Amino acid sequence: MMNKPDFRNLFPAALVVAALLSLGMVQFQWVKSGIVVEKQLFDRELRQLLEETGAGIAQTPDVAQGILELQRMRRKGQAVPDSLRYGLRLKLEERLRAGLEAQQKRMPFSIALSESIWHYPLLVGDRFDWSETAAYRTYAYQIEGTLAEACACQLYLHLQLRDFLPHLLERLWLLLALTVLGVAMLLLGFVLLVRKVRREQRLVAVKNDFINTLTHELKTPVFSSSLLLKLAEQALSDSQPEQVKMYLGRLSAENQQLKTQIEQVLELASLEQPVYQLERRALAVAEWLHQTCAAFEPKVKAEGGSLQWSFIGPDGFLTADAGHLSNALANLLDNALKYGGQPPVIRVEAISGPKGLTLKVKDNGDGVPEARQADVFQKFVRLHAGAIQGFGLGLSYVQQVARLHDGQAGMHNHSEGGAVFWLYLPDFEPGETSPKQLQYG
Repeated sequence: MMNKPDFRNLFPAALVVAALLSLGMVQFQWVKSGIVVEKQLFDRELRQLLEETGAGIAQTPDVAQGILELQRMRRKGQAVPDSLRYGLRLKLEERLRAGLEAQQKRMPFSIALSESIWHYPLLVGDRFDWSETAAYRTYAYQIEGTLAEACACQLYLHLQLRDFLPHLLERLWLLLALTVLGVAMLLLGFVLLVRKVRREQRLVAVKNDFINTLTHELKTPVFSSSLLLKLAEQALSDSQPEQVKMYLGRLSAENQQLKTQIEQVLELASLEQPVYQLERRALAVAEWLHQTCAAFEPKVKAEGGSLQWSFIGPDGFLTADAGHLSNALANLLDNALKYGGQPPVIRVEAISGPKGLTLKVKDNGDGVPEARQADVFQKFVRLHAGAIQGFGLGLSYVQQVARLHDGQAGMHNHSEGGAVFWLYLPDFEPGETSPKQLQYG
C-alpha cells in the first residue's frame, strides 16, 4: 500500500519556497524601478545637452548663418552644396560630441536638423533613423531665440543614440551586481534547503530502519531466553540435571548476545561524546594482534572459512585504548565474515613503519559498489538491509575509534576481488627488535 503524502510536512517547505519567490519578485521590481529612474535621469541629461547646444548655435554666427542658408535653399528648391551640408554637420556633431564626453557618455550617435512640427529634413547624419522603432533612442529640441526669429520657422535639432544600453548598464553596475548576488544567494538557499530536506528524509528512513532492526535483534534473544527459561524450569521439575545444564548454557549465550548488542550501541554513543577520554596505554602490537585474531578465529571456522593474520615490519608499542581498538578490529573481522564469500577467506595485515601502524582486513566477497563506498562509514548504513543481521554501526564505530586515536579509517576494493578495510594509527613506536614478519593462522 502506498503511503499518502503528509501535507503537514510539505507545508513548511512550500512556505519557504513561496517566500523565496516573493523575494525574487521584489528583487525584480527593484531592478526594474532602478532602470526606469536611471533612464529618466539619462533622458534629462541629454535634453539639457541639446538645450545648451541649441543656445550655443544661435551665438555662433557661422553655424547660424549656415542653418539659415540651408533653410532658404530648401524652401526655394535649390540644390544644397555638399560643402555646406557636410561642414554644418561636422560642426554640430563636434559640439554634441564634446557635450557627451563632458557627461562621460562615449557612444556612437547621429544628428538631424528639421523644420516645422512635421520635421521636414534640412540636414540628416549618417544612419539616422526616422522610424517609430527608433523613437526611444531619439531626442529632439526646438531651437528658439534669434535664429528662429531670423528664419521665421520652427527648427528642431535631433540627437539619436545608436546603442545606449551598455552605458546605462554601466551606470547600474552596483545595482545589477547586488541583484545578481541576491539571486545567487536565493538559489543557493533554495538548493541548500532542498538538500537539507532530502537529508532529513534519508535520516528519518535510516532511523526507522534502525529502530525496526534493533527491535528485531533484541526481540530474538529475549524471546529465546524466555523459552529456554521455561524449558529449564520444566527440566528442573522433571529432575533432568543434564537438560537443565544445557538450557542454562544456551540461556547464558543468548544473554551474552543481548549484552553484546546493547554494548555496541552504547559504546558508539559514548565515543561521540565530546568529553570522552580514551584509556591509552602502551600496547605490544604483535601480541595484541595474535590474541584478537585468535579469539575471533573460531567464528570463521564455524562458517567453514579461514582467517590468516600477519605482522609486517618492526615490532613495537602502540599507544592506544586496548578495549576500543580490539572492538574496532573485531568489527572489521565481523564485517568481513558477513559480507565475504562462501566459504569466507579473511586476511589481516598489520604493517608498521616510521609514520605509524596500518591494519588491513581483506575479504573474498563482492566488494563495495563505488557509489556506496562514501556511505559505508555512516551510522545505520547497511549494504544489504534485511538480508544480513546488524545495526549498521560497526564501521561507524571503527571510524570513531580511528578519529579519537588521531588516525583514519577507509576502504577500497581489491584488484583481485573483495574489499579491503584499513585503519591507520599514528602513535606507534618501534621497539628494539629487528624487522620481521610474523604469520599466524
